[in-house]
Amino acid sequence: MSEVNILNSAWVEKLNGWYQGIIIGGLFALVFWIYCESSLPSDANCAWLASPGTDFLAFLGAALCMWRGKVHNDFLVAAFGACVTVIHICQFVVAKSLF
Repeated sequence: MSEVNILNSAWVEKLNGWYQGIIIGGLFALVFWIYCESSLPSDANCAWLASPGTDFLAFLGAALCMWRGKVHNDFLVAAFGACVTVIHICQFVVAKSLF
């Protein structure tokens, strides 16, 4: 079972910085969002209908994760915060544009 533990893998240990977490997490979220949007009919996704309070709390939580990732130099926490931020920005841009 120890050989399956992905958190102790050599490649994960190389990704130990918060800065790398923000970059890779943001890129992952962008690719994930583009894939999810392309696989749905244009009128099927209503994720942008969330209230402004929900978006505010999401951005607050994501900023807290990125800050904690920086303080503790934690790749995964910073990457999670970047993912949430990028996905919400993409949803906001689509909701407020004519696309």
